[in-house]
Amino acid sequence: MKKSEIKAKVNTLLASGTMKARVFELLSNHGIKDHQLAHFIASYPDPKRCKKHHQKVNILIILMLIQTMIAFWLGFDLGAKIGPNAKWITGILMTSIPLLFAWGFHTNRVGAYNAYILLSIIQLPKAFEDFSSSPIASSIGISIAIGITAFVWYVREQIFPDFALMTPKKIKGQYVFVG
Repeated sequence: MKKSEIKAKVNTLLASGTMKARVFELLSNHGIKDHQLAHFIASYPDPKRCKKHHQKVNILIILMLIQTMIAFWLGFDLGAKIGPNAKWITGILMTSIPLLFAWGFHTNRVGAYNAYILLSIIQLPKAFEDFSSSPIASSIGISIAIGITAFVWYVREQIFPDFALMTPKKIKGQYVFVG
């Protein structure tokens, strides 16, 4: 079977109420690696979990829209130093990333959660660069960044409980699934 066929089969089986461990057993050794199959299963957005945590996702979307406005303002300001048309182009380009995250959170895509967490962790050392020149502002910014990242991680754990850091959970060499 092809990856797309297996992914469709995973979604069909999980939507019908089949246990995740059973889906893994049924589709293991059908043309894709177990890691890929486990990822398909773990990244399935269970409608019950999505509905239960809908308010938290809405909060994330609002936070991303706030970041979009800030990104536009910063891009507009940065572009104004380059030229008259650059301010609009830079402002619009800088809004694309938080808007993509908002869309990913809205459509319950685990990749959006993982990408946000990863990018936030990678960007954290940059926040400490200006710490000595403005420790209070840097502390506030770092606290906000860590808080939002922790909340994104928390919401991802609620909707996609089968993920460890960025990959499906594995205990003693075996993939484990909740439900």
